[in-house]
Amino acid sequence: MRPNRRPNDRVDFSETLYWSAGIKTDPQTGEARIQFGLSDAVTSFRVFADAFTTDGALGQGTGVIESVEPFYIEPKLPLEVTQGDVIDLPVAVVNGLDGRLAHCRLETQVSTGLRIDSPAPFTLKGGERVRRILRLRVGDFIGQGQVILSATAGPYSDRVTRGLVVKPLGYPVESGSGGLIGPGQTVAKTVVIPRDIVRSSLKAKVVVYPTPLASMTQALERLIREPSGCFEQASSTIYPLVMAQQYFQSHQGVDPALIERSARILDKGYKRLISFECKQKGYEWFAADPGHEALTAYGVLEFTDMAKVRQVDAKMIKRTREWLLARRDGQGGFTRQRRALHTWIVDKDCSNAYITWALLESGETGLDAEIESLKAAALKSKNSYVHALAANVLLLSGHSGAFQLMQRLAKAQNKDGWIEGATTSIVGSGGVALKVETTALATLAWLREPPTAGRQQFNSNVENAIKYLAESCKAGRFGSTQSTVLALRAIVAYDKSRARPKQPGSLRLFVDGKPVREAVSFDKDTHGALVLPDITKMLQTAGRHEVELKMSGGSPMPYSLAVTYSATTPASADECKVRLAVRLRDTNVREGAVTEADVTVTNVVNEHIPMPVAIIGLPGGLEPRHDQLKELVKAGKIAAYEVIGREVVLY
Repeated sequence: MRPNRRPNDRVDFSETLYWSAGIKTDPQTGEARIQFGLSDAVTSFRVFADAFTTDGALGQGTGVIESVEPFYIEPKLPLEVTQGDVIDLPVAVVNGLDGRLAHCRLETQVSTGLRIDSPAPFTLKGGERVRRILRLRVGDFIGQGQVILSATAGPYSDRVTRGLVVKPLGYPVESGSGGLIGPGQTVAKTVVIPRDIVRSSLKAKVVVYPTPLASMTQALERLIREPSGCFEQASSTIYPLVMAQQYFQSHQGVDPALIERSARILDKGYKRLISFECKQKGYEWFAADPGHEALTAYGVLEFTDMAKVRQVDAKMIKRTREWLLARRDGQGGFTRQRRALHTWIVDKDCSNAYITWALLESGETGLDAEIESLKAAALKSKNSYVHALAANVLLLSGHSGAFQLMQRLAKAQNKDGWIEGATTSIVGSGGVALKVETTALATLAWLREPPTAGRQQFNSNVENAIKYLAESCKAGRFGSTQSTVLALRAIVAYDKSRARPKQPGSLRLFVDGKPVREAVSFDKDTHGALVLPDITKMLQTAGRHEVELKMSGGSPMPYSLAVTYSATTPASADECKVRLAVRLRDTNVREGAVTEADVTVTNVVNEHIPMPVAIIGLPGGLEPRHDQLKELVKAGKIAAYEVIGREVVLY
């Protein structure tokens, strides 16, 4: 039962009231009593129960519980609306008594930024149900609002509180950049604010990270969310949490609330991930046989790392490794079975290198044939991504040949710090994601190289690579799931090998040459992220703005600048390999009627695109029909779907 419950104040509309996995009946009477609180909904609740006896007899039954009120109201609010929406809100007023109720009144109370009209008093006959339409206007308000409706009729009253999420008008846009700043340095970034921006949606944030702990904490604040999607999508949240928990266990100064929250979501994530195990074993995006070899290798690595911070089913890891090892083709590689809807890259060198690396990282042995085969393939390959994976494999296994591959990687590193020559990765990455994945793997290999004459051979390469990775961070993420996981892995490894005390100093921001309030100071004991003063108001005008960050004293530290807003024109990247078109069939829809959204996803390049995801936003007041979405899955048009708020996510 909801604590501090007050009569005629309804805020709890839970659909499930009580659930128990097992209740033991009295051995004499065969009865059991349970007690639970009703929610505030005026409706019928169905009761389901099944039972068994000690001698194996089975039984089941159903029943109905009616939750009633003599006088009540039923408002019908959408879960989410958009800034500027005008809502005709239907409110049913019900007289459950036999007698007439005179002078019925509806009163309203809403959050700042919302406006609502109240109707004139009216009379209800005995047993009558009437409906009133209230006009609700949404202004510039963005966020979680509240609508409170109160009804009175003589001695009777009812009060309903409903939450209302208001989303910004237009399309979300995020612009992020970062890098390293050192003592006495001033770094500058140009921010371009478009003319079609929704002003109230603009947010800008500049953060400096004195320690990797600060970077990890800020990344988690952005990454922590409920796990959803397929195996790989869920891992985009869960795997960084695993690495963060490892970091938390070896460092002090972490917010206990953050540790507890990340551990709770990690627990949920683990349960979701193991649900993708195939019936014939191994893992696949949606648990459909056959399992996918490279994705399973990724899973083995993830679960092995996870076992360092929480309990993981050891038998599951063992049988998954055995399944993966059984996929060896006897020629130094691994078989590659495919399904039509989703896959990773089919390049055998990428696949063999990634699977072998993941198995070695997770502690597997007895892979000499695969290691020697990969070594030969890597020396012939022109793909820097394969060179980086193979270098890590040879270093982990103690085989020779790693130094030659690391020298190739060093020669392929350009002045900006990233590795040139990567043609594809295991997930078919391109652009920044491929650069980050390859550079992170090269960094891991260079850091593993034993020192010669007391010094590391590739020190400068490591420093330049870490600088590039820092510049690639966009408010906690490094692009795709794979690039984020590998970048965080490289940064944590770098931190372990480069423990240095920080020098005291200060930081100050300038926007278009004007100083932003006071400087922010730090010392050697500063561990948390340094959030610079808010510059949002100084970026409100459309056009170009110069944001400068200046350090006095101090030591080299990563920084990030993130600008988010909504614009009335969607931001489309020319290099994107897919196009999305959405058209609503009707511009006017009657209340309770059905309309259709035509969604077209087009591959605009002459190559295979693994696992595209389409996110479709619905107008406020509309909701998807799950039966039609399930038919699309059954017909093989989509692999799976999710509904998150007003967004339909198609895989």
